[in-house]
Amino acid sequence: MKLTRRAILASAAGGALVSGCATASLAPAGPYKAGAAFTVNLGRPWSDMSVTMMPRPPNVQLLSMDGLALNRFYLAALDPGQSLVRPLDKDTPRPTYRSDMSDSELVEFVIDSVAALDYQAPEASALRPQEFGAAPGVRFDLSSRTAAGLNISGTALVARAGDKLNLLLFLAPSEHYYGALASEVEAIFASARAA
Repeated sequence: MKLTRRAILASAAGGALVSGCATASLAPAGPYKAGAAFTVNLGRPWSDMSVTMMPRPPNVQLLSMDGLALNRFYLAALDPGQSLVRPLDKDTPRPTYRSDMSDSELVEFVIDSVAALDYQAPEASALRPQEFGAAPGVRFDLSSRTAAGLNISGTALVARAGDKLNLLLFLAPSEHYYGALASEVEAIFASARAA
């Protein structure tokens, strides 16, 4: 059998795709523990894509239903000094949580984190109180776009638990994917309980 350079490259690419897909795990329907801080209830299985965050931020889980380009659901319990995301390069400063942040600063922290994910001009709207389990929290909506111009919608809920910040953040393209999962995401947000 004669191997060509094209065949070798195609084989290597296929192997990389298979091994890349194998790293995600299943987050089954039912109670899902976000670290040691809180639990949410998933109405159906999601893919746990946390291993794709390299290097992975501590205390952050990343779920997706259709792949990270189509929807992302971050669940985090951050200690002071920790970040929700890793910047795309080591020279870009990363947003970090401080325990003395006001509610408006927490919203800005999330917006800055979304910008660090390479979304363009993220904005918050419709700020409103909402409990995160039994703790008072702030709920808000987000809008942004990808570098290619795809409109992105999102929703977030943040609440303090002592010095820790509990956070839920869902992002998806405005066309179809955000609306398709909106009621399910609402149910997950409403199910959050301290562990």
